[in-house]
This record gives sequence, structure tokens and C-alpha cells, in this order.
Amino acid sequence: MKRQHELGAFLRERRARLTPAAAGLIEGPPRRTPGLRREEIAELAGLSVGYYARLEQGHAAHPSESVLAALIRILQLTPDEARHLRALAGESAPLPAEQVSRSALRMMDLLKPPTAALVLGRIGDVLAWNEEAAMLFPGRLDGPRPNNARYVFCNPQAREIFPNWPEVADDTVAHLRAAAGHLVDDPCFRSLVDNLLVDSPEFAARWSRREVRRHVTGVKYLDHPALGRLTVDYEVVAVLDEPDQFLVVYGRDVEKPGTASTSG
Repeated sequence: MKRQHELGAFLRERRARLTPAAAGLIEGPPRRTPGLRREEIAELAGLSVGYYARLEQGHAAHPSESVLAALIRILQLTPDEARHLRALAGESAPLPAEQVSRSALRMMDLLKPPTAALVLGRIGDVLAWNEEAAMLFPGRLDGPRPNNARYVFCNPQAREIFPNWPEVADDTVAHLRAAAGHLVDDPCFRSLVDNLLVDSPEFAARWSRREVRRHVTGVKYLDHPALGRLTVDYEVVAVLDEPDQFLVVYGRDVEKPGTASTSG
């Protein structure tokens, strides 16, 4: 039911963003609420109003591919948002205990200093890292199971080390939804999100927006307490033996003005 409710909430939020003009409709008089009406979305997608209403209310399980394709087209979803919608519409299955990818560990062993690297699990837990990563991100890897989102929102050091912390925070939440949004029924995912909603008003405000996007390459800007101002590029690599895990590799001092991106 949580998955169906999240699907409904995602549809409602995206419907509210779509203007009549963007959907090819006549503007008409000013509306009391933003976005399109349910009736308009249903008509444009070729669905009954009752069925679309049930989707938004979380009462319609597993919509067909044709329904999803129509909604993706009408709501003008990005590729990341379309993948998220399809994931929410799928069936959930119990997840096994997470083990760090052997492939990622092997790849990390092949990297030479000063290259930093870490392995992110399915909900952003940092499962493994090298010494260079621990030096590059002081405080990020503290504790037995550090988590990327908890570091950004709950560790004061994150606000000091990231000069563009609001942008980092935006992308962290959007990446968490993109990478783990299909895990809405997973107890670990729910626990992480529920705790962050309580502990961080900044997280709660961003989570409600339902932004969905991934960055697989980009640049981070750091105010490092020991190394000073740094420009660090990164690449995010999927590993085949653990499909929900990623190896994140960081270079050092690569100047790419205007390309800051922050979710790794």
C-alpha cells in the first residue's frame, strides 16, 4: 500500500506542475489551484476519470504499461521521472541483506592515490571506502554504517565542507528518490526517510517536492579544513554483481567552472 500511495502522491505532484498551456489546452479563467484537473489528465491519457482518481488515491495496483506510457507522455516526465514512475508501479519483493560488491572492492583496489573512492548501497549507505575518501570527506565516514543523506543533512561538517550546501542538499534528495524510490516498501528505506523527516526540516521540505534525478558525472566544490578550497570531479559507476550499488570515484583539482553537480 505504501508503494501505491507514493505512486498516487507522485502523480498528484506532477499534475500540479503542468499548466494548461503546456498540455496544449486553452488557458481559460484563473484556477483556484495550480496545474491540471484530474478530468483533464484522464481525458488526455485516454483513461476514465474514476480509474485515474483511484491511481492518485493509491487504490489502483499495478497500472499497465500502456497506462504508464500515456501518463509519462501527458505529464511530460523526464527519463529519470519515468523510470521512477515505472518502479513505483511494479511489485515489490523482500530484499536480501546487503553485501558490498566484490567487483567494486576489486576496482577500488586498482585505483592509485590520490584517487578517492567509495561504494554506495541501495539507500545511500557507504559500504566501503579507501583512505583517500576518508581524508577527502572528514566526518562523512564516521560510524559503523555511514549514510550519504544523513551526512548531508545531520552532520554539521557537511555544511562547512560544501560551500554550495543548498545545491548539494537538493541533489542528494533527488538522487535518493531516483536510486531508491522503488524501495518504498523496504523497512530500511522507510526507517531512513522517516528519521530524516523528523531530524531535518531541510530534508522534509525537499522530500515533499518529489524531485527525481541522478548525476553520474560531475564536479564538487569543497572547503576542506586541511587541504583548503578544492575542485573535485567524480564518476558514478554501476556494478553488475550488485545492481543497486555504485562505485563513486573522485579525482582532484579538476577545474570545470559552471558544472557543479552534487549527488555522489
